[in-house]
Amino acid sequence: MAATFVGLTALLVVAGVVVNPLLLAVAVPFGAAAYLMWFHASGRLRERVRREADRIGPTDRERARQRARAAENRRDAYRGAGSDAAGSGRSAAGGRGGRARAGASRGRFGGGSRDPRDRAASTHGMSEREAYATLDLDPTADAETVRSTYRERAKRLHPDGEDGDEEAFKELNRAYEVLTD
Repeated sequence: MAATFVGLTALLVVAGVVVNPLLLAVAVPFGAAAYLMWFHASGRLRERVRREADRIGPTDRERARQRARAAENRRDAYRGAGSDAAGSGRSAAGGRGGRARAGASRGRFGGGSRDPRDRAASTHGMSEREAYATLDLDPTADAETVRSTYRERAKRLHPDGEDGDEEAFKELNRAYEVLTD
């Protein structure tokens, strides 16, 4: 197809010189289209886009992972200072700031960890902590915040969308299912 546009451009340039100079103005868009087609077909367009993406920096997903790792490191450092429930500011039920989470009693989760978000959700293969990190939310987020954040990201990551990413969309759905179960 690029060769066809190159041929038409050459024909229009010759006709513009011989017949009418106005045809030179018509040859310019054909030449530009031929160049862009060649640029794409040669793979140079893809290379340039990748270089630009690397130059700009990390993607939203990579930034979210970095923030989640940093938040987890801060929480781990905080827990190291006072590992008992009273010293860490948590009630035995796992609540924060006087607000207990539903089903957060130690009996329900077996007594291993004091923090119910540390348990692994066996049906989804993701712990609540990982689910909050996937959604880039604080573990104290309410149900409405979780739902609105999920909907916003689902629209952006849906595989049928322009910037869709099937694996990221599946991971987002697993995280939402863990938090809404």
